Amino acid sequence: IITPLFLLFLYISHAQNSFTNVIDTVVRSQITSKDPSVFVGVVKDREVIYSSYMGLASLQHQVPVTEMSRSNIASVAKQFTALCILQLQLNGALNLEDDIRTYLPNLYPEIKKPIRIRHLINHTSGIRDYPDLMGVQRNPWWKRVGMDNDDVIALLEKQEDLNFTPGTEYTYSNSNYTLLTKVIEKASGVSFHDYSKQLFEDLGMKNTAFLKNYMAVIPNQVLPYSDWGDGVWQQFPMLTNLYGDGFLFTTLKDQLIFEQAIQNAQQTSNQLLIQSQLPIPNSEITTYGFGVKLTNRLNYKAVHHSGGTGSYNAQIARYPEEGLSIFVMSSNSR
Repeated sequence: IITPLFLLFLYISHAQNSFTNVIDTVVRSQITSKDPSVFVGVVKDREVIYSSYMGLASLQHQVPVTEMSRSNIASVAKQFTALCILQLQLNGALNLEDDIRTYLPNLYPEIKKPIRIRHLINHTSGIRDYPDLMGVQRNPWWKRVGMDNDDVIALLEKQEDLNFTPGTEYTYSNSNYTLLTKVIEKASGVSFHDYSKQLFEDLGMKNTAFLKNYMAVIPNQVLPYSDWGDGVWQQFPMLTNLYGDGFLFTTLKDQLIFEQAIQNAQQTSNQLLIQSQLPIPNSEITTYGFGVKLTNRLNYKAVHHSGGTGSYNAQIARYPEEGLSIFVMSSNSR
């Protein structure tokens, strides 16, 4: 559903007549009211022009989604972890040129080249992806009940080398953002959850928070469902306590508040949000920035990212020159 919506939204954003009904028809053609949830929102020229809440938050109890429903946006959450790092730099608490071993001294003692914070942010560190490392062990991450960031870091501390010299290549690795959560804690002096909570409060995102405990009750949580090819929905197990590289529970309303803030950043002189949409200073790689990709989409300049964790999926696409932001999230594997 997501890619066709991006194409449609970009096309009809240039139309002069009202297109809300057209979008609504397309969304409803892709999902029924009895399917797992899909959320779609559009911000154009700093105004929310479309929001849609479709499907069920719980198939077991037949609970429809609402404006308060919270879903997991997977790797789209990386932009917020990166935002915490950028904020700490702007406040003088760290420098993007710092070697991460200033904060995590047990990592890669034999590597002489600096592994800078900015290398982690845009996946040029050479640090291996922890899901890949766990896959090699034939014990995938999603089966490890209660696994948390400390477990990931303990695994990375056993690694002796990198995939490549930091700064020379780009290879997407969730490990980078797991490590960044610890850098944030060391630089700020508070827990990652407390620091990010304050960030979300400052942004007006009152119903957004990173996962702490998979057993905790998340108010208005949308449950994830997959169809394994037999036409039968099954709930996807989510058993880990990971955060930072993903696992952010949020509402569509909060995400649209954030998109409006980004589009308003120039008018409000918000340097944090302005810089978060630009390439990382001094970086050798400019196609990935602060938790977002900086590559054209459909021949338009774009800032974008996608994510998938189990049956949770999300995408954000910003077209700054068009004044257009499109956000989609779902608990639906189709």
